[in-house]
Amino acid sequence: MRVVRYAQRWERVCARHGRWALDADADQPLEHLDLRGMPETVAAQRRWSGVARRAARTGTEPGEVFALAHAVVARWWEGAYEWEREEIWPHRLHQAAGGNAGTDLERWRVVGRDAVIFPEVVAVADALLDPVMAQRAWADSGGARPRPLGADGEFCRQLGQRVGRPWLGPLIAVDYAGPLLAWMGTVVRLRRHPEGLAGPYAQFDENPWWVRQEHQPSTMAAQLRVLTREKKMPGSGTNWRAVVDAEQRFTITNLLGEVEEQLQQLRGAQVGKTAEVARSMLEGLSRGSDLLDQVLLRVMVAAVNAGVGLEEVARWARLSADEAAEVLGTCRGADDWYR
Repeated sequence: MRVVRYAQRWERVCARHGRWALDADADQPLEHLDLRGMPETVAAQRRWSGVARRAARTGTEPGEVFALAHAVVARWWEGAYEWEREEIWPHRLHQAAGGNAGTDLERWRVVGRDAVIFPEVVAVADALLDPVMAQRAWADSGGARPRPLGADGEFCRQLGQRVGRPWLGPLIAVDYAGPLLAWMGTVVRLRRHPEGLAGPYAQFDENPWWVRQEHQPSTMAAQLRVLTREKKMPGSGTNWRAVVDAEQRFTITNLLGEVEEQLQQLRGAQVGKTAEVARSMLEGLSRGSDLLDQVLLRVMVAAVNAGVGLEEVARWARLSADEAAEVLGTCRGADDWYR
């Protein structure tokens, strides 16, 4: 008789058989991945037991710690296309695919994600439980004298070293819209306001392990459905990350992060005289609108350069074809297709 056992991601390794159990609800033929070429994944499950005990001793639910670490690393996984120095994950992914993912790389990136990133998830969970790391986050924020978090922060530099990538710190430090900096922000706020938050900031959750809905990684089933739709609609549903060059992806992602940061800052702009508050909010909205216009232009250029028809791009941007051509002609790099 065939049965399905619902297991948490930290229980997916079968050390005896060298296998990683896959999600049962995903519409794909595999039940497990072969881990014989990925001993570090098997070792990570043994290490997780110690991390879970540390979490329990601090009064923290181990599942919450794992969920946050998984959200952090899964976000890194999505951005790893831009990591020119990344060598660990591609090697593991090919091992999970039986030696070579071949032309089916996108599907293997979905199916193999959790097994491939599992060692880093455990390492990040261990780091986030370390009081020394929390102290580094506090120091990077300026402590009692607040300052913006920079790309050269000690916390992110140390975290990069803990996951075996000394070069990673500056990249993850500027991901202002991700779960890692959300955790850092909560840790800093709790230290700065140990009595609790009040006023316009009372809405923030004071649990640093809480993963916001927008930060929760997509499931394998959801990603496979998207991949299937993209293959059925090659003209308009193509995965933009696969066809847009790394420089454009990096620029678009950063601009979107700046938009979100700009809008989040408006939450703190509601105290003071009415005229000053209104002026501050209007300036913030204007800046956010300008950034969104830049994102729109970058995406339009990337779409056209990837082979999407000008008319389709114009409809998506709610412009006429002539208006879209005129807008695109103002962007450097568009001249090649425009002529």
